[in-house]
Amino acid sequence: MTAPARERRATDNDPPATGDALLLRSLRRHPGTVALGILLMSTWQVCETLVPVAIGLIIDHAVIPKNLTALVVSIIGLALLFVVLSYGYRLGARAFQKVREQESHAMRVEVADAALATESRNERAPGEVLSLASADADVTAEVFFHVGRGSAALLGLIVAAVYLFVADPLTGLVVAIGVPLSLVAVSLASRAITARSTAQQEAIGAAGRSASDLMQGIGVLKSLGGERWALGRYRTLSRDAATAGIATGSRSGLLEGIGALTMMGVLAAVILTAGLRVTSGDMGIGTFVAVLGVAAFFTEPMQALAQIIGRFSRSRGAAARIAGYLGETASSGATGDEPSTASMDVEVSAMRGLRVTLPPLDDAGPLEFHAAPGALTAVVTQKPSDAARLVAALAASGSRQMVVAPHGVDLFSGTLRSNIALDHAADIEIDERVLRASGVAEIVELLPGGVDHRIQDLGTNLSGGQRQRVALARALSADPDVLVLHDPTTAVDAVTEAAIANSLAELRRGRCTLVLTSSPAFLAAAETVVFVEEGTSAVTGDHAQLAETSQAYRETVSR
Repeated sequence: MTAPARERRATDNDPPATGDALLLRSLRRHPGTVALGILLMSTWQVCETLVPVAIGLIIDHAVIPKNLTALVVSIIGLALLFVVLSYGYRLGARAFQKVREQESHAMRVEVADAALATESRNERAPGEVLSLASADADVTAEVFFHVGRGSAALLGLIVAAVYLFVADPLTGLVVAIGVPLSLVAVSLASRAITARSTAQQEAIGAAGRSASDLMQGIGVLKSLGGERWALGRYRTLSRDAATAGIATGSRSGLLEGIGALTMMGVLAAVILTAGLRVTSGDMGIGTFVAVLGVAAFFTEPMQALAQIIGRFSRSRGAAARIAGYLGETASSGATGDEPSTASMDVEVSAMRGLRVTLPPLDDAGPLEFHAAPGALTAVVTQKPSDAARLVAALAASGSRQMVVAPHGVDLFSGTLRSNIALDHAADIEIDERVLRASGVAEIVELLPGGVDHRIQDLGTNLSGGQRQRVALARALSADPDVLVLHDPTTAVDAVTEAAIANSLAELRRGRCTLVLTSSPAFLAAAETVVFVEEGTSAVTGDHAQLAETSQAYRETVSR
C-alpha cells in the first residue's frame, strides 16, 4: 500500500474558514426545523402585538355600546388569542432547543474528531480544546435562539408599526422614525462585544489549559512542594478570565441599557402624540387604549433585540475560535510536506507480513526492511528521532490490518476494563492471555476492583509502569494482523519486562509483530532484529549476531 504525498484541495467537507461561515453552516444543517421555529415564534410575537389591539376593539365595540353579546364573543376570541400565542412560544422554543442541542453535540464531536485525526501535535493544550468543545460549542449553538427570537421580534415590530399607521398615521410616523434610530444605536454599541467575548473565551481556555496541566502533574507538584506555585498560577489565569467576563458583561449591560433608553424615548413620543390626538378629538378612547398598549408592547421586542445583538456577538466570538481551531488541525493534517510519509511504501498483509520502504534517513539510502509474518521483529535505531519518524510513517499509512501503538500512553476516565477494550460495556470480556502477556494480570490482583477498578482521567491513579502495561494490553486486545509497538515497557522493571517480552512473543505467535525498542529483553525474544545505524542503511540479523559484529549496535542497546 502506497501513501503518496497529499495535495491540499478545498472541498465541501472543509471546515468553515470564519466564525460567520460556521454559524451559517449550523443554520443550513437544520433548514426545516429553523423555518418551523421561526414561524411558531413569529406567531407568538404577532399574537402578543394583537392583544392591545383586541382590547381596544372590545372597548369600542362592546364596552362603550354596552353590547353583552359582543362582549362575550370578544372575551372568547381574546382567550383563543392567548391560547395561540402560548402554544406558539412553547412549540417554537422547543424546536430551537432541539436543534441547539443537536448542533452543540455535532460541534463537540467535530472538535474532538479534529483533535484525534490531526497527524501532528497541535499547540493547543487539552484544557483549551476541552473549552472549545464545551463552552464555545454551547455558546455558538445559541445562534438558533438568536435567529428565532430576533426574527419574531422584528416581525412583531413591523406588525405594530403597520397597525399604528392604520390607526393614526401621525403616531405611526413617530414610530417609523424612532424605532430604526434605536436599532442603529444598539447595533453600533454591539460592535465591541464580539472582541470582548472572544477575549473572554480565550481567557477561559487559558484557565482550562492551566487546570488540565495542574491535574496531570499533581503528583509531581506534591512531591516537590509546588502546590502553592501552581495554585498561584491558576489563580492569576482564572482572575484574568473573570476580568474578561466582567468586561463582556459590562458591555452587554451597556448595550441593553442603550436599547431600553432609546425605546423609552420612542414610547414617550408616542404617548405624547396620541394624547394630543385624543384631546383634539381625532382619536377615540378604544383606539387610544390600543395605541398605548401597542406602544408599550414596543419595549419588549426592542429589549429582546438589544439582548440578542449582544448575545449574537458572543456566539460569533465563540464560533470564530472553533473555526480557527478546525482550520489549524485541517492544515496541520493535510500539508502534504511531512518527510515521514512522502514517497512512503508500506505493504501490510497477514500472509506476507510487513514490508516498509521509506525515503533516505540523513545521507543513507532508502530505509527498507521486512517483518516476517508470524514472527516478532525488533527495530533498533541509533537515533531516537528515526524511531519516532518510522512510527509516524506507519501510523499514517492508514492500514486497517495494522495497529500502531505509540510510546505515549493515553488512558481515559473509566475502568481498567473499558481502557483495555475501549468499550464501556460492563460485561465485555478481556482475554486472560492478554492480561498475562501485558503484565496487567499482576495489576488486577493488586487493585480492589480488579478489571473494574476505576481509572482517573489520564490514568493519574496508576504508576507510569502500570499505565504502560494497560496501554500494551489495549494494543494486544485489538489482535491485529500486524502490531507495531514503540518502546512499550520503558517504565517497567527488568524482571517484569523480560516476562512481558516472552509472553508477548508467545501470544503473538503466528501474526506479525514489530517492536521499536533497544530493550535487551525484547531483542532477545525477537526472531529478527533490524538495526538502523546513523548514516547507513538497515542491517538485519539476530540480537547475538549484531552484538558480536557491530560496535554501534552494542553501544546503542547498552546505553
